[in-house]
Amino acid sequence: MSTQLLAIAYALVAALLLNIWIATRWSTGFKASIILLTSLLCVGIYLGLRDLQGWPTTDPMPESFRLLWAKIDEPDKTTISEGRIFLWVQELDVADRIKGQPRAYSLPFQADLAEQVESALKKVGEGAVLNGRMTRGLLKEESMDETQSPDKQMLDNGDSGAAGLGDGRILLEFTEMPKTPLPAKAI
Repeated sequence: MSTQLLAIAYALVAALLLNIWIATRWSTGFKASIILLTSLLCVGIYLGLRDLQGWPTTDPMPESFRLLWAKIDEPDKTTISEGRIFLWVQELDVADRIKGQPRAYSLPFQADLAEQVESALKKVGEGAVLNGRMTRGLLKEESMDETQSPDKQMLDNGDSGAAGLGDGRILLEFTEMPKTPLPAKAI
């Protein structure tokens, strides 16, 4: 529906520009510059609305999130595709409560990251709830205390453009949340 409204709005703008072209006595150069400027603005608006249309973003992921689903596109030499890993996540607050709407993120493909995301995706498919956190360094097994789940995984997406990190690496740590029992049925 919003795409149709956007198309109607563009048609109205084109009609107004045609009216300006025909009905005014302004110079041809001025009329052409108005049409060029408006056309560029329409393209800019369309590209800016891609985030609103559900396209995955390459923005930095939230510090804490719940993994909802993932898709892995492996590199393909025939189409010259470098491959991407898409994560659909929901941001969490400090108390691990859902804080926002689901959002799709696009990460560069890396083989070990793809294997780990596939493992996490399998757990989500089996009904597990996985929370993820951004970490700023490698976690060592000996530094994990006994209260942490043995199912913790670290993911390195290899994104060399990450802001604030010396080597550009972003590490994701997935933790399987305990299953919450359902309340007893009243008879």
